[in-house]
Amino acid sequence: MLPGDMGRTGRQWNVISEPYPGLRGYATAYSWNPLRKGLLTGIYVLPNSSRFFSMRFTPLNSRIFLHLNPKSHLLSNLKGRRLQIYLRPFSWLILRLHLTSMERSVAELRRVENECGVAPVIVMESTSHYHLILFQFFCEAGYEVIVVNPIQSGALKNINVRKVKNDKVDAYKIAMLYRLKVLRKSQVPVDSLRGLRLLCRQRAELMNDVTSYKNRLAAYLDQIFPSYDKVFSDVGGAASRAVLRECPTPQILLLKSENELLRIICIAGYKGHTFGVKKVEKLRHVAEDALRLGLYAPGNAAVVISAVAMLDALLNGIWEIEQAIKALIIQEPFIQKNIALLQTIPGIGPHSSIALLAEIGDFTLFQKPKQLVAYFGLDPSQRQSGMFTGSKMKLSKRGSSYVRALLHLAAVSSVAPHKNQSPANPVLFAYYQEKCKTKPPRIVMCALMHKLCNIIFAVLRDQKPFELRQPEQHATRLGLFSVA
Repeated sequence: MLPGDMGRTGRQWNVISEPYPGLRGYATAYSWNPLRKGLLTGIYVLPNSSRFFSMRFTPLNSRIFLHLNPKSHLLSNLKGRRLQIYLRPFSWLILRLHLTSMERSVAELRRVENECGVAPVIVMESTSHYHLILFQFFCEAGYEVIVVNPIQSGALKNINVRKVKNDKVDAYKIAMLYRLKVLRKSQVPVDSLRGLRLLCRQRAELMNDVTSYKNRLAAYLDQIFPSYDKVFSDVGGAASRAVLRECPTPQILLLKSENELLRIICIAGYKGHTFGVKKVEKLRHVAEDALRLGLYAPGNAAVVISAVAMLDALLNGIWEIEQAIKALIIQEPFIQKNIALLQTIPGIGPHSSIALLAEIGDFTLFQKPKQLVAYFGLDPSQRQSGMFTGSKMKLSKRGSSYVRALLHLAAVSSVAPHKNQSPANPVLFAYYQEKCKTKPPRIVMCALMHKLCNIIFAVLRDQKPFELRQPEQHATRLGLFSVA
């Protein structure tokens, strides 16, 4: 049946233009629609075959929609260098999203694969954590799965002039993105590194929550208990939380005896008797002033106690996660070795080395330092058109924000003096001082992060500890010039 026959049959056909004639294979695409509360849509395109197949997943509604017309036809007509493919609409089949239904979906794929003689390629959009179940399921089923960055799939949103946005159109565009041959098979790190990444990110989130609740507690105390931060500089510390747990307001604190306060501070703060006596004296003096200066409300005590309880829960959660991280590292010798290597780099400590290794994942995927820099989102963006070339370009930041935060912390630690001591990395410190003469400090800090990426790449590639060298020594060792 040719396009001219559509009027006689009364059927509607969809037209797909294939830029590469004779190309075989088909793709499966999935897209996330937050407005539909978790809708994932898929489409299979089979050039030079006899099947048009589409699948729609709604995980939050626990349903799968399979679109399959067993009598569908796919006709091709070669015109010049373009292959015109005509697809007939498909019917509906509804399945439930549980193990039986997922296995049934694989059975349908197997059947189509046997009929067409071509293995499917599954393409899905990265949708936070929603795509991970599908990714793992189809990978274990033996299919090639490609996870598309939403930036890539979003680039095709205006490929059609008409303003049409629905699940079917999204899946079609993702399938067309696969046909452009710009995607590659997604690589997922081994289970240990994936679990380590999950633990490290959870720890980072809890640390941010601790900071947030400390700031909130400090704001409460500024109103209820003025000058309390002069006694305990860290209002969320162990000794401070122990005092606030028993004495959330200055009125309650003044009712406590000095011996009782001394006992609370010494036990919680692990300090000596002299330290406790000084703190008790300051606390009673500040509490007397707070009776006249602080704001009084019936709910003051409950607010402070609840904030302290949240801090206790968050800190306990962080401790449990750190224990899980240690247990996981002990089971994997290669992780232990790489963590030890990363800790030889000045400015990178135990937690930073673990988090960096977890975010990098499979290091064998990186062939050059620039690839690792781009993976971290530290590569500069570019803008050029005709005779114009942008000069004030920022970092692309197309990577993990967790890694950039860790690298910034490592860069600061490597060049900042510690208690009247020399910086951890004198070479980077000299580079930082020289560059700050002509560039703003924030730009120089980005350059330091870039250099740290190169160092991390070299250490993991060579599997050797970091060795601090002056630039002249490094150039001589590389044979760039010889010393007379």
